[in-house]
Amino acid sequence: MLLDRDGTINRQVDGGYVTAWRNFEFLPGAVQAMSDLTRRGFQLVVVTNQAAVGKGLLTLPELDAIHARMTALIERADGRVARVYVCPHVPGDGCACRKPRPGLLHRAATELGVDLASTYMVGDSPTDVEAGLRAGCRTILLEREPGPSSSERAWQPHHVVRDLAAAARLITSMARV
Repeated sequence: MLLDRDGTINRQVDGGYVTAWRNFEFLPGAVQAMSDLTRRGFQLVVVTNQAAVGKGLLTLPELDAIHARMTALIERADGRVARVYVCPHVPGDGCACRKPRPGLLHRAATELGVDLASTYMVGDSPTDVEAGLRAGCRTILLEREPGPSSSERAWQPHHVVRDLAAAARLITSMARV
């Protein structure tokens, strides 16, 4: 399972970026959802755009330290993140890894043996959905407040739920079918 980070696992920082651990706050139910998914045998992979690196607001080692603390706390709750893939570029760089391009998803598939056709891409942004669809994944959009109707969205997610806990329940219920 592929997971976005900001807005999916942790709170978005108003008007800015998570540039230090003190700015990182797990969303309610996110750690438990990741723990539940891990116990049910799902491999969790984080794929995240982090333009703050490209803008010079933090370094890759500082970002790695944030991710190390994040994954350690998830592991303490019996969850496991197999790997965190990061696009450090700003939107104008034209890289292949920045979502909505599917570069990070393809990299996870190659390096970790992820079968994209049977994998969910879960995120809170249309760019997450678009990247997942471009990679051939099933997609789940997290939408805390009602957004545009499905006919108004440029990219149609397979499912829309409120948060990561609801996505975990949906995925595990469909896996039993």
